[in-house]
Amino acid sequence: MSGSGSRGCSSALTAQHLYSILLYMKTRVTFRVADDIAEALRDLPNQTHFVEMVLREALGMTCPVCGGEGRVQGGALQLPNFKAAALPTPDRETALQLRALVHLARQLAATNVDLSPSDGGGALGFALRRHDDVLLAGEVCGSATSMRAVH
Repeated sequence: MSGSGSRGCSSALTAQHLYSILLYMKTRVTFRVADDIAEALRDLPNQTHFVEMVLREALGMTCPVCGGEGRVQGGALQLPNFKAAALPTPDRETALQLRALVHLARQLAATNVDLSPSDGGGALGFALRRHDDVLLAGEVCGSATSMRAVH
């Protein structure tokens, strides 16, 4: 009797050991998410598969903001020197538009705001760049700003 009892115990331990191995074949990662994301994940039939798929897709692309480094350099926005660039002194309305443009550039994590004299009556052409990529371009003139998306 003790022989059959120990065989049952041995096979139960083996099954438990196998389950333990299968359970921990992948590395467990824990991170915090917002409540609404947690709720949406709970509704998925296979959370692990979904998270793995999304992470693999995201990690396959280099972040355009940080270049894959995982950190964004704060305050790296380069602004032109009006005098050195021989740009006309902006009037009050244009200066307010430029201020809003610089704010937008910071929100977009742009690295440069390029300004150039434009053809039309005191207007300034602009381009918001992140390194070599132009994010947005347009023209500022008084209280009006025209923009065009660049692809």
